[in-house]
Amino acid sequence: MKELDNEQILHHLKQNTIGRNNQLSVLVKVLNSSEENTVLAIDGPWGSGKTVFIKQLLMLAESTISDYRHGTLDNVAVELLREKQKVFYFNAWENDYINDALGAILLKLIADDDESLNIAAIKRAAKMINLSAGIKNVSHDFINFSANTSKEDLVKDIQAIVDRHDAVDDFINTIKRDKERIVFVVDELDRCRPSFAVDILEVIKHYFVRDDVTFILTINTKELSHTVQKYYGYNFDGSSYLNKFFDFTFDLRPIEIENYAKAVLDWVSGGMVVHEVAHDAIEYFNFEMREINSYHSALRLVDSFLSRNRNWQEEQWSIQLIFVPLALALKVKNDSRFKEFVSGKGADVLRNFLPSSASAVHYGSRQVRDQTDLSQEQLNKAAIDALVKHYENLFTPEGRRRGSENLQDFRDVVSLMSSYTTITQEKGARK
Repeated sequence: MKELDNEQILHHLKQNTIGRNNQLSVLVKVLNSSEENTVLAIDGPWGSGKTVFIKQLLMLAESTISDYRHGTLDNVAVELLREKQKVFYFNAWENDYINDALGAILLKLIADDDESLNIAAIKRAAKMINLSAGIKNVSHDFINFSANTSKEDLVKDIQAIVDRHDAVDDFINTIKRDKERIVFVVDELDRCRPSFAVDILEVIKHYFVRDDVTFILTINTKELSHTVQKYYGYNFDGSSYLNKFFDFTFDLRPIEIENYAKAVLDWVSGGMVVHEVAHDAIEYFNFEMREINSYHSALRLVDSFLSRNRNWQEEQWSIQLIFVPLALALKVKNDSRFKEFVSGKGADVLRNFLPSSASAVHYGSRQVRDQTDLSQEQLNKAAIDALVKHYENLFTPEGRRRGSENLQDFRDVVSLMSSYTTITQEKGARK
């Protein structure tokens, strides 16, 4: 699955398909009103769209968007953000191969703002980066107080700390205008190796305590507290550590699933029943944003495969229109239930899901031959029974003999789903 590119992120910002533009405006106002050193957390579960949210903030700060006619963004606040704040983005996960956290941040600042820096500033920053490679971790025994430490070495270590602080201050003064504030966005911190994640937090605490600096960290609080605990030891209270570290926690509100899913799944070619059942499955399983994106990518893959077969009998179309999108949703959300469903042991899953999908039930009603004198409620129940019966028959010996080609097609699609491993593996990547 590909991550959303900048063009797609900008589209969702302009159309407010995610439903978070008002929350973006609140964040902008918080940044504009800040007059002292602030560390702010954007908290949300895995796959909830924290990176997309923060990249939309960057687009607002960098004048990427100028069309506010939809009325979901505060024009005045956005213009003040551009005037008052200078925003830098740092992906911690992409940079955790660098041993020194402060050096990694300084390198990114140099790369992003070379026009503001003269050669002297770059050389001094580079010197601090080189120096930091030989200095012990800032959070553990930064200065060696052992009995064997000489006065000269002790003074040297202390001077190194002072030099680093002075260099960081000078560096920040160089890249900002007099009345401008610096906003550092640190993304994907909870995906880093534990030592690097803790080093980033300690660097923020020790080297960037200035009234004109704000840090925004996108995190999953639960995961990051486990990371901190893993680093300091299992008796360490990671949650209390983070509660003391952050001045504000900005809880990312859930996305508007219906609007976002329709915006994403409209890209899929195929029948509208598939789309509606897919929308219903996304809402039924309460997908996060990344899960919707994964579902879209995989659905497009299998939908393209299924659409090649135009010879199915009408009563077999429920495999393509209902069973496949439901199976794929299970693959995204619950791999064990997916395996049950594709092996013929998921009738209960299907029966529980169908009342939540009016489109699937409406399609199933076409398989109810005698609808005379049936109320709508009775017809819906008969439609659900017919679809469940069709699912069960598909896997019986009789069903295999009657529709072996259809069952084989279903298994071929299942094989494609099973090979689509990015859905489940990305969750594991955070641990």
